[in-house]
Amino acid sequence: MSKILLIKPRFLDLEFQVITQPLGLMYIGAALKKAGHEPKIHDCAGDDRDLHILRRTVINWKPDFIGISIIITELEQTKKIMKVIREILPDVPVTFGGPWPSANPEESIKTFGADFVVVGEGEFVFPQLIDTINHGLSTESIPGTASMRNGHVKINPGIHLTEDELNALPFPAWELLDHKLYAETPSFATVGRRSYMTIVTSRGCPYRCAYCHQTMGKTFRKRSAESVLAEMEELRFRHGFKEYEIVDDCFNLDRERMYAILSGIRDRLGDVRLHFPNAIRADMLKPEDMILFKQAGTVSACFAIETSSPRLQKMIHKNLNIEKATLAINASVKAGIYSIGFFMLGFPTETYEEACDTAEFAAHSTLHHATFTYVTTFAGTQLAEMVEDILRNKKHTTDPRYMNYFKSTLNISAMPDDALRKVFRRAYMRFYLNPKRLVRVAIHHPRVLSLPRYAFFTMMKILPRRHNPS
Repeated sequence: MSKILLIKPRFLDLEFQVITQPLGLMYIGAALKKAGHEPKIHDCAGDDRDLHILRRTVINWKPDFIGISIIITELEQTKKIMKVIREILPDVPVTFGGPWPSANPEESIKTFGADFVVVGEGEFVFPQLIDTINHGLSTESIPGTASMRNGHVKINPGIHLTEDELNALPFPAWELLDHKLYAETPSFATVGRRSYMTIVTSRGCPYRCAYCHQTMGKTFRKRSAESVLAEMEELRFRHGFKEYEIVDDCFNLDRERMYAILSGIRDRLGDVRLHFPNAIRADMLKPEDMILFKQAGTVSACFAIETSSPRLQKMIHKNLNIEKATLAINASVKAGIYSIGFFMLGFPTETYEEACDTAEFAAHSTLHHATFTYVTTFAGTQLAEMVEDILRNKKHTTDPRYMNYFKSTLNISAMPDDALRKVFRRAYMRFYLNPKRLVRVAIHHPRVLSLPRYAFFTMMKILPRRHNPS
């Protein structure tokens, strides 16, 4: 048996104070326990400034292996974490996993000092890697891993889990988390602080959106409705959770399964609250679907529109049907669900007029809440490849200074910088400086006490600011 410390870095600043449970690490933790190991999860949100708790954990617990799950905005803290680890336990193998390392295994090893990278899904790969090392065998050919060999990074492509394998996985290791941390911190559902649990019911997405990650692949693989409901029943009746955030890439891709899950929640779980901060493809919904969402306890739902421009929808390969999406939004609002829209401004070749049209679409919608972000180019995505000739320096695709959704300095659109910032502020002003909408928000917001904080951060996005990276 080995002791494995699983670490979740965090990126927290004044405008981005949200976290959610590290679901990937919980699944890895469950797989490690099943393999006979002793995992521990450390979330750096609890000591993000000086990592003193992490340092003490590494010193006192002395793990045999360390795994770190990383997204691109967490790279700066990852450097600090690696410094702590190498100072205290220089010989302990460190494995990176998650979206950014999967897209950038060579940089993970050469620049950040990882010994191994798990590419893609790791529930089978990481335990196999640990057991191989423990038995003194070669790790060179383990599928889904990358490591340094003879001065070069050797990458072995991963194999995505099948639906049968997904259904056979143990439930996430919920017991490895400090649930108080997540109850006291705003989550991605943007509806205030409260006790909740994150759930994923499927993996992969068949759509080819240019800005999206590739970690789970483009093949949709779904858990059975019974597996999902069994997990939720255990969370509800054994652990006392009444509130859930479903974070699939596309929960509603299989309509029959969607109906089975929602009907089962309604009939078997009783008084629960559902949030969909990430999981719904708007133009695949029918207006009548939102009645069942509401019956199942849905409190809030997010609709990722991105742009109202048909030209840009085609260019970014999202191809969202705006008319159908609008009908779904209207039906969601009518059903009494707090409805949130996501919009992106500054796509390649996007004009000021197209950006203004997106802002006007949002302003005239029935949405309660809208989030507008600057388009960012994450390394490993098709979008980064599309704008490679626009960037003066390729480091802009990975430099964390350029990864802030709300104050990015990297303009890849057809607009001058001032015009892009102008339409960004205009979008927020047109949407929120509407007395009727403000009344609707005050009446329908799931947690009215969180509205002052919500209003403060919205105003921060409207105010002009300096845009020079430090």
